[in-house]
Amino acid sequence: MVERLIIGDRTATADTVRMELHRSGQLQRDAGSFRDRNNRVFDDGTRIVRGISEAAFENWLLVSREPFFSDLVAEGKLVATDLLDGSEVADIGESWHAYLVHDRIPFVTYPYEWPFGMLKDAARLYLEILQRAVAAGWTMKDASAYNVQWVGARPVFIDIPSLEPHRPGTPWVGYRQFCMMFLNPLMLQAYRGIDYRPFLRGSLEGIDPQTASRILSGLARFRKGVLGHVFLHSRMDRKYADKDLDHAKSLTENGEKNVARNTIFTQSSAMILGTIDGLRRTVEKLEIADIRTTWGSYDTDHSYSEVALAAKKAFVENCVRLRRRRMVWDLGCNTGVFSRIAAGNADYVVAVDGDNKAVERLYREIKQSGPSNILPLVIDLGNASPDQGWRGRERKALERRGRPDLILCLALIHHLVITANIPVAEFVDWLREFDSEVVLEWVGPKDDLTQMLLRNRVNQYADLAADKFEKTIAERFRIAAAEDLKGGSRKVYHLLPR
Repeated sequence: MVERLIIGDRTATADTVRMELHRSGQLQRDAGSFRDRNNRVFDDGTRIVRGISEAAFENWLLVSREPFFSDLVAEGKLVATDLLDGSEVADIGESWHAYLVHDRIPFVTYPYEWPFGMLKDAARLYLEILQRAVAAGWTMKDASAYNVQWVGARPVFIDIPSLEPHRPGTPWVGYRQFCMMFLNPLMLQAYRGIDYRPFLRGSLEGIDPQTASRILSGLARFRKGVLGHVFLHSRMDRKYADKDLDHAKSLTENGEKNVARNTIFTQSSAMILGTIDGLRRTVEKLEIADIRTTWGSYDTDHSYSEVALAAKKAFVENCVRLRRRRMVWDLGCNTGVFSRIAAGNADYVVAVDGDNKAVERLYREIKQSGPSNILPLVIDLGNASPDQGWRGRERKALERRGRPDLILCLALIHHLVITANIPVAEFVDWLREFDSEVVLEWVGPKDDLTQMLLRNRVNQYADLAADKFEKTIAERFRIAAAEDLKGGSRKVYHLLPR
């Protein structure tokens, strides 16, 4: 049962209440920020504030004066950050030596929602920042893909305390994590055609060297970068795991006198820069085949006549132009035809589709020619990103990352009802929980694409019938406008929440 509460004169879900409280101005812990004990992120719905330890504060004072740091911020590659007066931080129940305030990312995403091109560009960004940092005497203490977020098609690195002074001789400790979270997933898709997203969603730490080595076996072992960064990495991983156990055992049995006998692996800055350059060249070579998918060319392969498509575009544009929206979600965006229409009168558009090729195309197009306020994501809405990680709070479900003002839901519902077997009422209930306006397209049982989806299926989808469908939405929304499409086999609605 959906938990509902009253806020003022309207009903809302419990999640909505938490969002309202979040906007009240009180800083709250970000549940995904706890792994680095030297800092913690807080959010009040407007500001992103980071509490930092004394050591992290000293690093911040140094790095913020570095030319490479200022250049990266000016280029939009590092999140803009300032020191915050402690008096501006309300009681958060914790005490930190100092506080930083960051520019806000419009919508938080995770690597298991990114198409290939986005993960590749995130890897490029990380290596560029690391290369410029090492050249200036700094390093990065980890290589988590979650430290990269997006403003449209532009990747931004957000974990400022990850930058630390490089101690001469010490290795780049983020190498293994970089391979697990960036390189191994990219290689799986480029060399084997294997979708990395289920791996990254199933293991938030990435794809380990042993798993990658088993998959990239045989002739794939001789593809660029596999032998050194996957196969040999896997062997070294096993070797040093055994040595670590032997070392722990020797310390237990013989005490600290054995510490001096252990060899410490050292790396000069030149060696680290060489490793970075090798990884950069490997990443640059990784590409994916242009595989045809059912909906990846929907913008040219759709079943609309020019007249019907023009009517649909006009209806959506009229709804979008009623007022400017802060956030629009385009669910089932395909290659972004309607995302672009929405972007003309919205601060930000989150464009979601389950078809990798369609989203990959959209990403490449907006990266090249804009607009800059569309964020493309690969998400199967029949199995959307859930709450997961530590205590189920570390990574948030899609619907807990913000509330859109308008949801576009075009040529989607028949896929969810038929392909994913989700009842119409369940889906409409889910839309209603956002308390947002919705532009929803009904695709009836007689539509040609519905008939295609029904092949080799028992037709148990009476809830898609026109009268039942309209009754279902009318119980949850007020129909502000509607228009028949394709001779009545489809209909598009502008819905306002009751």
